[in-house]
Amino acid sequence: MAGERTGQSPGYIPAIDGLRAIAVLSVILFHLWPGALPGGFTGVDIFFVISGYVVTGSLIGREFASLGQLAAYFYARRLMRIMPALVAMLLVTLLAAQLFIPDAWLSNSLAQVGRFAFFGLSNVVLATDTDSYFGPQAAYNPFTHTWSLGVEEQFYLFFPFLLWWHHKLQAGAKAVRLVAILSAGSLLLCAVLGVFAQKFAFYLIFPRFWELGAGMLLCLTRERWQPWAAGKAWLAPAGLVLIAAGFVLPEGPLFPFPGALLPVAGTALLIASILGGTAPRALGSRPMVAVGLLSYSLYLWHWPVFVLFRWTAGLHTLKLQLAALVIAVALAIFSYFLVEKPLRFGFKRWPRGRVVAMALTGVLVAALGGQALIAAHDRITLSITRDRFAWYAEPGRALPLELTGCTPTMAEERLERGKVTVWSPRCARPGGFTLFVPADSHGLAYAPALQRLVAEAGATVRLYFRAGCPYFKLIESHASRPRCAGWYRAVEQEVSRRSRPGDVVFLPGLRVTRLANQFDNDRDLIGPHDDAVSQANFTEAQGIASRLAAGGARLVLEAPKPVFPSPTFRCADWFNRTNPICHGLTIPREQMLGRRRHVMRAMSGLVASQKAMILWDPLPILCPGQVCEAVPGGQPLFFDGDHPSGLGNDRIYADLKRTILGVRP
Repeated sequence: MAGERTGQSPGYIPAIDGLRAIAVLSVILFHLWPGALPGGFTGVDIFFVISGYVVTGSLIGREFASLGQLAAYFYARRLMRIMPALVAMLLVTLLAAQLFIPDAWLSNSLAQVGRFAFFGLSNVVLATDTDSYFGPQAAYNPFTHTWSLGVEEQFYLFFPFLLWWHHKLQAGAKAVRLVAILSAGSLLLCAVLGVFAQKFAFYLIFPRFWELGAGMLLCLTRERWQPWAAGKAWLAPAGLVLIAAGFVLPEGPLFPFPGALLPVAGTALLIASILGGTAPRALGSRPMVAVGLLSYSLYLWHWPVFVLFRWTAGLHTLKLQLAALVIAVALAIFSYFLVEKPLRFGFKRWPRGRVVAMALTGVLVAALGGQALIAAHDRITLSITRDRFAWYAEPGRALPLELTGCTPTMAEERLERGKVTVWSPRCARPGGFTLFVPADSHGLAYAPALQRLVAEAGATVRLYFRAGCPYFKLIESHASRPRCAGWYRAVEQEVSRRSRPGDVVFLPGLRVTRLANQFDNDRDLIGPHDDAVSQANFTEAQGIASRLAAGGARLVLEAPKPVFPSPTFRCADWFNRTNPICHGLTIPREQMLGRRRHVMRAMSGLVASQKAMILWDPLPILCPGQVCEAVPGGQPLFFDGDHPSGLGNDRIYADLKRTILGVRP
């Protein structure tokens, strides 16, 4: 029978589950109390080594007549081991995310990562589309932790071929050399990418294979080293010291290379001590083994629970932290006994090919269900941001009914690693002109107003944007962002080349330091900020303004809008108002005027020195009283702490239109 044992195999070793317990507890502790265990994330590296060892051991000593038999046996076991609990977690978490997490920059990778997690590709999405594992988008994505499962699932794609080679070569010396060479190449790649592309080194299978390869090599060569390891009492202490050293190594440029060498080497030594009979008895104790058996479910459920707490009530008190931990453990226990264990062992007598087909079909059906949940977000969410027309300043926001026939056409162009969004009038209007908008996210936030201007006035709008390259900020200079130099230069050259007399350049932007970002603990907000405009910045701004006006266009400079102490969309619902990021949705008008006084003085001087420039101030419109309100009368004027909402665009549109049309000759 295919898969029957014909040789020695490591078999089940309780202490390996104890090692899994160390790995999962370190990860959970790091995610809940990172200050207590700065390098607890290296528990994933421990898992990788264990996985390489155990998965290899599950096939060593079994007889297969063909590669197809081996693959069917292997994939049936792996799919039923991993996918049922993973799919259950993904579906439940997707439902909870749609109910409680609003759409925003902070959550814009959530759907994509969740989608691809069904197919073992979330690590690829995280490596290419989001910030680092330690960045805000990853910290607020309930599917970030599935990256490690993606690494393992991609490892499984070629793993059977390596084992088949070992099987056909009998002693397997050539296969061992191949695994060693691949592992060494992977380690070298990890080192190189760690310098030039750290996200790729962290998330992708190729620079991570060496960790799984270390476990493979331990298992493939076990008969050679196990007699040597017998009685070596120093192996376990040395392994524990290396793992402990990894636990205290904080995030930074040393990870995953060379930082991951510590937990990988430590885990290898502990496995050697277990097989050599010198491991601490505690590793095989009933409590450690019990946690180890639950480790997969604990890993699956702890992170989504923590993230959902972070989005709603918060994780800032011990009471909330313990509540999140209890819920995560309860879900893990339910998952293990109701999903993982029954399905893992319930189909052992089925033909392996049928199990694989059934599992893959189930995953596909579940993925379609997950996509349906994502598509239903606005219909099922409990957040008041479901009123997209009021909250979101989106390019596709509906125009007033009388203008729907003139909805602008939109196109995108590339420019120096940035993009230019072009809205062109569908309806001809007399006196058409071009409105150039070099900006940052504050230009994007005016998209509804700009599109309406295109429909009403027949203007063509060219909106310039490159992430991380704010334009004409004043409190920061262009020179302080050397990586954006090419972008700044390209924008000036294009505006100067394309503009004609009668055209307008609109310069929106955040020109005071925001009080709150979409996420807490933003490092840019730490320390004092006086928002002064230095003489060097002022002189630079004069030069930029002159170059932008070289083609004959007039310039409209936006004065600072109100900024608020909380991101509005994260503090407007009953389930998130007590979140620690919420410090109120108002600011006294006098306080706001005081915050922007230095910038206003510089802007007034700039306008006085530039005949082609005027100053537009939206603050009186957005803050007509003694207190500026982000949600006056329940109507959101701001989406977060400083970007106008859809209704905010409606509020300022008439004055913005009057200003832009009025500046033209």
